[in-house]
Amino acid sequence: MRIRLRFEKTGAVRFIGHLDFMRSFQKIVRLSGLPAVYTTGFNPHMILSFADPLGVGVESTAEYADLEMAWKDPADLTRHEMDRLSDIGLDNDALPPPPSGEEMLAALNEAAPAGVLFTGAARVGLIRNSKAMAQVRYASWKIALRDDLLAGFDLSACADSIMNADTLVVHKVSKKNEKDVDIRPMILSFCVGAENDFPESVTDPAFSRRRVLLLTCSSGSFENLKPSLLVESICLSEGEDFDPVKIRLIRTELYDKDRVPLLESGEAVRYA
Repeated sequence: MRIRLRFEKTGAVRFIGHLDFMRSFQKIVRLSGLPAVYTTGFNPHMILSFADPLGVGVESTAEYADLEMAWKDPADLTRHEMDRLSDIGLDNDALPPPPSGEEMLAALNEAAPAGVLFTGAARVGLIRNSKAMAQVRYASWKIALRDDLLAGFDLSACADSIMNADTLVVHKVSKKNEKDVDIRPMILSFCVGAENDFPESVTDPAFSRRRVLLLTCSSGSFENLKPSLLVESICLSEGEDFDPVKIRLIRTELYDKDRVPLLESGEAVRYA
């Protein structure tokens, strides 16, 4: 059974790189006692994949990971799914039933360190392109601004201007090249958040004005917009130098092509 887990990654754990976090995640699963499935062969490893991993220093309240578990799947399996189980050495009828989603989350949270909190679990199919990493199309963000960034600027007017514009061309620099890109089609919504939208995890006194921007944009392997690039373009338009240290990014949700949160594209974990 493939289980999709939603979890938070906040606080100091945001400074752990993805590969190190992946090893920590596998340790959490082992300590929880849940029966993860491993590949066959000389060097077996946990069958695990993440959806659109975060960069170092970025927090999230809705991260996703797909994990194969050695539990019986009550659904009518297709031939492809039966072959998939056979490839990893499992017989669906011989597997035990799964625990409830609540029991699973409790076991994981008992083993998780500070800053990692599991908040949801759902069963997802084994068919091709059903993995979370292949489904991501959009993401929602909170962008907290330090007091000295765009201090005297009307953020609401800027957000309205961007949403009413037909184009928004920025100069994008990558490791391989640099080019002008129109990022306006990648922006679904952009506005200034209320004070109660300000992320609780940001306690730095340099962010005392509690200013926050709310953004929903393209994300994932098909088309991706970094929120920092949007803020940088605003700074450049106002003649202000952009410093990435002056913003805190918190990803709040990941969506599929139909704007459905990834957890809702699965089914409740139950056995009947």
